[in-house]
Amino acid sequence: MKNILILAVILTLTACSTASNQLGGRLEEVMVLGVSSDGRYAISTHKSKHLVLWDLQQQSREILSTNANIYSAYFIHDRNAFLWQDLDNQVRVQTVDGDVLQQFDHFPTYGHVRDTSLEHYIASDDEWNLFHGHGEAMQPIKQDGTVPSFMGVGKLFSLSLSEEKGLLVSAGSSNDEDFDPKEIPPILDNQLFSNYGGVILWDIETLEPVAQLPGNNVKVDAAISPDGQWVVTGDENTIGLYWNTDQLEQRNYMASYYNGIFLEDSLYDLDDPRKFDKSGLIPVPMADKPDRWGDRHLTTNTTVALAFINDSQEFLRFGYRSHWVALFEAGNPWPQKYFDLGDDPYPSTASYLRSLSIATSPQAKVLVTGHRYDGGITVYRYDPNVRTLTKEWVGE
Repeated sequence: MKNILILAVILTLTACSTASNQLGGRLEEVMVLGVSSDGRYAISTHKSKHLVLWDLQQQSREILSTNANIYSAYFIHDRNAFLWQDLDNQVRVQTVDGDVLQQFDHFPTYGHVRDTSLEHYIASDDEWNLFHGHGEAMQPIKQDGTVPSFMGVGKLFSLSLSEEKGLLVSAGSSNDEDFDPKEIPPILDNQLFSNYGGVILWDIETLEPVAQLPGNNVKVDAAISPDGQWVVTGDENTIGLYWNTDQLEQRNYMASYYNGIFLEDSLYDLDDPRKFDKSGLIPVPMADKPDRWGDRHLTTNTTVALAFINDSQEFLRFGYRSHWVALFEAGNPWPQKYFDLGDDPYPSTASYLRSLSIATSPQAKVLVTGHRYDGGITVYRYDPNVRTLTKEWVGE
């Protein structure tokens, strides 16, 4: 029985299964989704191997395929076109009108990105190796070990692209070890443990690492601002960090929602409250009753996902198993506001495996999340003038 259960888990995690559902069958949970730059459409791939195009304006959906790689949905910036891969390993660049602009054979992707010009295609495999291009032109970017990996950590390798500055950020799992990419190359043979599993900044023209951004532990997510000026990171060990990409030697800490900013140079003991700066904190949402662990906080510093919601460099930090989300502004360590996404339906924040089921369009100020228990989506719109996040539609 134990072996059967293990096999079932492996089959659930594997993207390249050849099973498929009949068109229109039960839509299971969103695994990955993307939002068009204009905020009009969303594309999603589901645990049930459905590929679904959502018209957020008309509040409708269309099932495009029941044979989709469940980790392959990606909307291309400033195009009405998206990426996806079928279970015959064919990757397509397809418009919302159904036209296929490009199609090519590729290994089963566990996350991929493509730029507006369609010149750059970067994909991750299940061992978190990164490759640029396809076919005979494909070349490795990162290939230096099999640990950490998708199967070992239980999350996708996060890829966040800033076309304006030509930078890519990758993030998976970190042990907080600092190293110089100039001394340790990202492609090494016969190596088990990868040096590049944490937060890495890449140049998409040279395909070389620009910097390692250390400080996080275990599962980590990262996002780069649309203009490429800021990288923000968060992990399951409650650490939130940010960097200005013009000053990468300076690491900055996000404030803990409850304790503030840890003062590393303080002479006091760790347990001394004077060790923390709380000067910029705002009230934290509290529940009427404690949960089963005795906690009444409705937010958590443990991060499952980050996403920029505004071209003016405001971003959202999603807590693990929380329907509350914190608003930050890049370059500022203090949370600015807390938003309740609601628990009916509950957003898809309860699984690191589904961290890419949360997506935004900073240009349109639109947030879309999957649901915790079903195959639907919820659409929210952010108003930066009054800092409100309003639920617009629940698609099922």
